[in-house]
Amino acid sequence: MKPRGEIRYIDFHTHSQGGGSDAIAVRNLMAGDEVPGDFPANTLFSAGIHPWQLTGDNTEELQTELLLTAAHPHVVMIGEAGFDRLRGAQGEVQYRVFLFQAHIAAEMGKPMVIHCVKGWDELRRALREVKPGRPWVIHGFRGSGRLAASLAGEGFWFSLGAKGLTTEVLQSVHHEKLLLETDESGQSIAEVYRLFEAATGYDGQKAESLIRNNFRLLMNYSL
Repeated sequence: MKPRGEIRYIDFHTHSQGGGSDAIAVRNLMAGDEVPGDFPANTLFSAGIHPWQLTGDNTEELQTELLLTAAHPHVVMIGEAGFDRLRGAQGEVQYRVFLFQAHIAAEMGKPMVIHCVKGWDELRRALREVKPGRPWVIHGFRGSGRLAASLAGEGFWFSLGAKGLTTEVLQSVHHEKLLLETDESGQSIAEVYRLFEAATGYDGQKAESLIRNNFRLLMNYSL
């Protein structure tokens, strides 16, 4: 992708239609969704089988649909994929489908967008089994600083929305492995950046440069 305009902001994970000419937005698709025929400039996509989609009887269908969507050149990440102990098919169904997606990501050389609710043991188990070559980014992280530090030590990246920008977490992880997102909040990515600046003490230029460089490292893009 050749970005249109000067890129100031990166919205790593969103369910909206995307930002303006000064932002790159990675729009989330679930298995079964199609990449729109006409989408805004500076829009990329992730595609995955969300644990909420799983019933135990639909895994083969969803896996086939994901393979078709993931082949699109603007689908640059696999996910949301992950574990949720509160919703969706449980246990080995989630684990098996996660491994399927992790191997697709590895074969395609794509990062993963991780959804995890109370499934940290399963996520760590999968990391040890797969040994991915590209980063796994935990999106929407809202856990403790202690958990963040532990996960960061195992190589995970983090994408934070407004509610995740706590002093505790920001002091516990390397900022060179951080990204920012709007998810389903309805906020603009510029608003999330301002909150990040207030929490870290960075000025606007420093924050924009940091996140842009982090995304470039993650995606091997020149921005």
